[in-house]
Amino acid sequence: MALGTQLSPTQTLVTFCLWARRHGYSVGEMHGFSAVHPVHAAGSWHFDTDGEFGKAADINKNGPDERDRLIEALNRAQELGLGVIYARDGVAGVSGSHKNHLHVDVGPFGHLGVASFQPTGGGDVLTEAVQRAVHAGPDQVWGTDTDQRVEAVKAASNLMGVGFPHGIAFTQRVVGVPDDGVWGTESRRAHDQVTAAIQRAIGRPANGIWDDAMVAAYNHARDLRNRP
Repeated sequence: MALGTQLSPTQTLVTFCLWARRHGYSVGEMHGFSAVHPVHAAGSWHFDTDGEFGKAADINKNGPDERDRLIEALNRAQELGLGVIYARDGVAGVSGSHKNHLHVDVGPFGHLGVASFQPTGGGDVLTEAVQRAVHAGPDQVWGTDTDQRVEAVKAASNLMGVGFPHGIAFTQRVVGVPDDGVWGTESRRAHDQVTAAIQRAIGRPANGIWDDAMVAAYNHARDLRNRP
C-alpha cells in the first residue's frame, strides 16, 4: 500500500494515461500500461494497484519539444485533479529527479520545482457533471454512452443544424422529456437547459446556446476525457 491518502480514483489516472498515449506520449511504470521496475522509492504509488491498473505513471515525450509537451501533459493531468511531479519551475526537492519525465499519480502530493502542494483530487468531476446533465450514469468515465448523449445534444443545436444522428426519441430521452418523436417547444426548451448544464460543467457562460466558443471548450474537455 502506498503512503498517503488516495485523493483521485484510479480510473481518473487511466483516463489521463489513455489521453497521453493517444497524443504520442510514452506511458511507463504503470500496471496495465507497462512494466513496473523496482527503481522507485519504498511506498511509491507505482507499486500499488487497483484491479488491473496501477496508481502512478511516468510520462515521457522525447524530441526537441520535450519540455513543452511535458508541460502540456502536466496541465491536462492537473485539469483532472491528479498529483504531478515535474521540474517545471525549479529543481527543489523531489522535482530534481523529474527533469526529463512527468510523474502522475492518485495521491496527495505534488511538486513542480519550488514547493510541495496538495492536488485537487476528487476524480473527474467535470465528466460527472456532464453525465448528470445528459441523464447518463455518473461514473466519471466519458465512455461511448456519455459521448453519444452529449454529441446528440450538440447535434440538435441551431449551430449544428438541428440534427438527430440517433433519432429524435433518443435525444428527447437525453434531455429528459417524453420520447414522442416530435421535436417541439418542450424538447427545445429542455435541450437549452441541458446545454446550460453542460456549459456550467465545462466553465462556460450558461446561456443554453452552442456557439463556436462553446464548441471549442467542449472539444477540449472531450479530447482529454473521451474513452471510446
